[in-house]
Amino acid sequence: MQNPKIKEIEHLFMEFMPLYHKKLSPIFRENDDDEFRCHKNQKRAIMIIHRTKGIILSELGRYLDMRKGSLTSLIDALVENGLVERREDVHDRRKTLLYLTEAGEEYYRQMMARTSKTYQKLFSKLSEEEIEECLHGLQHVVAALKKI
Repeated sequence: MQNPKIKEIEHLFMEFMPLYHKKLSPIFRENDDDEFRCHKNQKRAIMIIHRTKGIILSELGRYLDMRKGSLTSLIDALVENGLVERREDVHDRRKTLLYLTEAGEEYYRQMMARTSKTYQKLFSKLSEEEIEECLHGLQHVVAALKKI
């Protein structure tokens, strides 16, 4: 027997995902003002590599929902542009870890500054109470997703 509350969670996520892609995902498609001109998935990869500080390709693929071939091409382009570097894992030579270079870290800071401005603009349309509710709701969702 299905739990009706879990069914409602399923329904809400199915409603959330298209809304996220329509309203928030375009942030990653914004034009760069700099030399690198990264596309959406490259920007998402940079964000994840920054947050994880040494991630293996397969784990990055799970975060981005990308297959190895496409992901390898994406990372090759970021390495070629000097934004990402591959390093051998000192504990396991079979693993290669991905890190942002100094230029990659600077690109990340610039990207996040632009992103922050966009979030401020979008969410300023909400009342303070709505912002507070959204904040608490997202905190709960993130905490729950970390547990499962």
